[in-house]
Amino acid sequence: MLAASTLALSAQDKPAAPEKLKTVVVKGTAIGGEVTAVSPTLILSGAVLDRLPQSNIGDLLADLPGVASSYFGPNAGRPVIRGLDGDRLKITQNGVNSLDASSSSPDHAVSVDPLAIREAQVLRGPAALLYSTSILGGVINLVDARIPDQRLAQRQSVTGRLGSVDGLRSVGVLAEGSAGSFSYHVDGFDKSTDDLRTPVGRIADTSADNRGAGVGFSYLTSNGHVGLSYSGLNSDYGVAEQDVMIGLEQRRWDLAGKAEVAGSVVRSVAYRVGVADYAHTEFEGGAPESTFTNQGWDGRLDVELVKIGSVEGVVGLQTSRFDFGVIGDHAFLPDTRNSAMATFGSFVQTLAPEQRLRYGFRIEHAQVDASAWTHAGVVTNPPADSASFTPASFAFAWAKDLNPSWTSTINLTRTERAPNFQELYADGPHVATDVYEVGDRNLGKEQGFGLEWELAKVRGPLSGSFSVYYNRFSSFIALQRNGYGPGDYALGGPEELARYDFAAVPADFFGSEVKVNYQFVDTPVSKFGLEWFGDFVRASNTDTSEALPRISPGRIGAALHGLESGWTWRLDATYHFAQNHTAPDETRTAGFTLVGASLTRPFTFDQLSGQFTLRVINLLDQEARNASSFIKAVLPMPGRGIEAGLRLNF
Repeated sequence: MLAASTLALSAQDKPAAPEKLKTVVVKGTAIGGEVTAVSPTLILSGAVLDRLPQSNIGDLLADLPGVASSYFGPNAGRPVIRGLDGDRLKITQNGVNSLDASSSSPDHAVSVDPLAIREAQVLRGPAALLYSTSILGGVINLVDARIPDQRLAQRQSVTGRLGSVDGLRSVGVLAEGSAGSFSYHVDGFDKSTDDLRTPVGRIADTSADNRGAGVGFSYLTSNGHVGLSYSGLNSDYGVAEQDVMIGLEQRRWDLAGKAEVAGSVVRSVAYRVGVADYAHTEFEGGAPESTFTNQGWDGRLDVELVKIGSVEGVVGLQTSRFDFGVIGDHAFLPDTRNSAMATFGSFVQTLAPEQRLRYGFRIEHAQVDASAWTHAGVVTNPPADSASFTPASFAFAWAKDLNPSWTSTINLTRTERAPNFQELYADGPHVATDVYEVGDRNLGKEQGFGLEWELAKVRGPLSGSFSVYYNRFSSFIALQRNGYGPGDYALGGPEELARYDFAAVPADFFGSEVKVNYQFVDTPVSKFGLEWFGDFVRASNTDTSEALPRISPGRIGAALHGLESGWTWRLDATYHFAQNHTAPDETRTAGFTLVGASLTRPFTFDQLSGQFTLRVINLLDQEARNASSFIKAVLPMPGRGIEAGLRLNF
């Protein structure tokens, strides 16, 4: 695995903030942690985040079982879960849309820097239906805690990081507290990197300079709170293409609140609205080439229900609208207005002392309105158009305790996803992927069915989980090769580009994940354990039996970890399999082994407390290529590096 870290995960069978259900089962992979849940939710927070990579969201989560990164260099990477990415894997910020351009191209960064995150949640199964109809991969919710929901103790902290492999230099500050009926939160960070060092040398145009800040406050009442926050992010980063840089800017307002209700049916009502203005410009040789914009809002209302008999749950509404546009020489999309409205529910039911059922639904109406469009190189200029869809998804998870230590869980999922603006209306050269993309205005809903079985041991010195899954799509929207692009991009032209069309094909995904931990020593002051882990996924077009592109081949690994004299340490080695099951026109990826280590020590001194972290990555300086990356041929993964971090709390 890329990061050498102690993945002290806690997982609870509850949806993410702002709404929460009663905890049913705890899941974790910490030293001595428990390892099962109905509809698992993995939660990374606190000291765990301090020990993880902070370059991009994809790298932050890439050590989790079943998770890879699209990796377009150290500055842009979205998570890929069980082979699914893009709009199939929704990323939310505090429960609402991140409102950026990250899903439209792998070189577009997520508009949330890891340094601004207080908690990262990975939701699957019925819990994920609170946020998306497409849940076979899951939902990632990034929480910044800029709107406090309770009284906060006075706290100030400063964090710093230094790294050798990319010249990382970062500093972050945070202050929060309460005064009377108000709580406040202020944070800011500055992060810069140089060009990335790899085993084959420095990669030009991979440096970055990121700055962000946020301020929020809440008014606390006897039965809830209401709060407002404002945040901004500026990021200038390279994408491993000669003389190409991206300048990103987002400004965002968030309003959130919650009220406890002493009713016979409703326990609480929570709401959140996010409004964002996003733009990024792609520069070549210092001159602007194309600008992507996204202005819009997303809002949700969550109603937590009073427990009736053995059933409790959350129902709600969500609505959004955003205008997405691309202008410039490399525009490949018309301007679009995108709107959606959804109703959803997620419930937990105790069937018997040893059996639990979690189920949920989400029904959504989505509409895309595209403007008429004229640009060079197109045979016929696309006219204005409008498309609407009503996807509906359902999920069930049944857990049975076989005995006090073992639990078996079966998950059934039926999902639908509306095609997005790019899949419907793309028509032009997409420079980042080096192809000419063409959408299909007649696409229907993407439909899939998923089945998963998990066996977990949750008590005793030996704990862990093993799962197998099978996801079948009757209509998976994929890019299919179709000759060469029209006009100036035709075969023999000055800028010859292969043409790829968005088309619905049948597809199968199957795989497994395992994580087992044995604690040789487990006391409050001394721990020593051995961990085994691995994952695997295979994805194919069932019409042609050809592989789908950029699928992570899987990995196996082992780690020793422990706690002694206040020091937490971990040493791990992970073998990433070769990827020989490749799509047409895709090159194979050789296998490789990554070795890493981490060391963490919390400390207190008078009125000062803090934590020191040291990470070593790719200890053997192995040349490694990410099979999920569009640019694996030109950009290896980072070489040997050391990163040190320090957090001081006042």
